[in-house]
Amino acid sequence: MINLKSLEKLKKCVVPLKSRSLIKVVGSDALKHLQGLTTNNLNRLKDSQSSNSSIYNGFLQSNGRLLFDSIISLDKEHSIKQKAEFVISNGNGNGNGNGVVDSFIIDIDNAVLNDAVAHLKQYKLRNKIDIIDVTDQYRVYSILDKTYKTVRNDELLSILEDEGCSVMSDPRHQIMGVRLLVPSNKSSSIENHLAKYETMDEEIYHLFRLSQGIPEGRNEYQWGSVIPLEYNFDLLNGVDFHKGCYLGQELTSRTQFTGLIRKRVFPVVMKVDNVESPSVMDEAIVDPNKPPKESLLFPKRILNSLNDHPHPEPNSVLSVKNISPTHKSTPIETSDTVKSGEPQSLKSGSRSQDKFLFGKRSLGLAMLKVENIDIFQLDNTVIHDNQGREVSLLPPSWLTKLGDKMTPQQVS
Repeated sequence: MINLKSLEKLKKCVVPLKSRSLIKVVGSDALKHLQGLTTNNLNRLKDSQSSNSSIYNGFLQSNGRLLFDSIISLDKEHSIKQKAEFVISNGNGNGNGNGVVDSFIIDIDNAVLNDAVAHLKQYKLRNKIDIIDVTDQYRVYSILDKTYKTVRNDELLSILEDEGCSVMSDPRHQIMGVRLLVPSNKSSSIENHLAKYETMDEEIYHLFRLSQGIPEGRNEYQWGSVIPLEYNFDLLNGVDFHKGCYLGQELTSRTQFTGLIRKRVFPVVMKVDNVESPSVMDEAIVDPNKPPKESLLFPKRILNSLNDHPHPEPNSVLSVKNISPTHKSTPIETSDTVKSGEPQSLKSGSRSQDKFLFGKRSLGLAMLKVENIDIFQLDNTVIHDNQGREVSLLPPSWLTKLGDKMTPQQVS
């Protein structure tokens, strides 16, 4: 059981992420190798010349389905060593800047480590690279701070950098705070610097992430069966549509070009009566560059449901209806549709159905038809699970980006 008292006033915390593994790809062809396998443009990461940068990526199979998600950053230790060698070489008149060896750190879910290494090696061919599991050499931390103050705390970040940490804003959205890659031999001293933050269990990180509509890892992405744009890679800075060819590009590019993204993953929570505000829109991020109005990590509608309202079964069908007076389209009633207040046992069949995908406690992610989502008033979307229980649609962190992508062509 989560101690709700410990979360009632929680605005910021630090979380050790033990569920993450790290792969180093190093060599003169490292950039070329990864650039041909990822949905994002790693040239932007290298061109920034900053060890404080990171990029959100997907690795696809040849048919365009997602294998695994990742956060890729420059290997800070390698970058520092290479710069020192370059300076020495130039100082002796022996260097011309050629023969640069790149090194990247790929941050992934533990559950995909072996498959990820195998995937990277499968396409190695003659590329001059080494692919190394360096999970034991680092510890990964997430600093969650809904006030955004940590993101702008230059003094703290400078201290962490001086200690040899890779410090980076989470590339998916500012709401996810700061990620740290800490050398294992420095973890004790780093924890002293982070003492002003309450240390929380990793479950808190995952609950917060789910509440913001950000999927992560094998349980939520279903290896080899997911279309990246339905899982909001375009809204979470995970795709570069101008980078050129990469494995599996065709499906992603065609989906973007045609605009036919009829379904997306949204965050949901089991509905409770005792809430801070009657409208979920009061908890939405209005301006992505400014802290949200509600600065607690978990508002009341989430806190009061965490312990006593378990989420629906994974892959169970949901009944979704838009009750807005201006809504033109009504979902077609079928024998598989759950009617309000009438619990039914349903089988998950067609991809066209609204479904609950994955959850922890009362929170989770649902794949919903965008035609039933009123992005300007989420409360107009009424959802019931297969037991007839009401489910609340939460405002995702990327909500403001969705407005430009909800065109009639997309939801026809």
